[in-house]
Formats: sequence, structure tokens, C-alpha cells
Amino acid sequence: MTGRGHGSAFIRAFVEQSFAAGAPRVVTDPNPRNARAIRAYAKAGFHPIGQRRTLSGEALLMGCDALAKASKEMGEPHHG
Repeated sequence: MTGRGHGSAFIRAFVEQSFAAGAPRVVTDPNPRNARAIRAYAKAGFHPIGQRRTLSGEALLMGCDALAKASKEMGEPHHG
């Protein structure tokens, strides 16, 4: 079932539940070499924030903001 968009759909559902519960931002930190995960998060509305070194190794911080997602859905440009 890989490669069919299920991961992005599950991520989007989790993000929407988090926003509905009042979270202003959802952040994740995939390994920068995990292109499939990064692509799935990007399809779900996440954007790169920066790269960090963690106890587990390199991580690409990615975030999805409630306000940015709402603006995008309403067709407004995101500034920031």
C-alpha cells in the first residue's frame, strides 16, 4: 500500500484534529535522507523550518501552521 498517498492522508487527518483541538502549529522531524517521508509531509502541508542535529542524528524540522493552512484554503497568500 506504499506510494498511494495513504501516509499524507493520515498525516493531514492528524494535523486537522490537532488544529481543531487548538494547536497553532504541528512540527515533525524526519531524517533529511528520508525523501519519501519529506514528500508525504510536504503533501500534507508541512514546510521546512531548518535542519538540526539531535541525539538520534540529523533531522529536518518541518512545520504546518494553522493560520497558514487556513489562508491557503481560502486562497490568500501566506506571508511568513
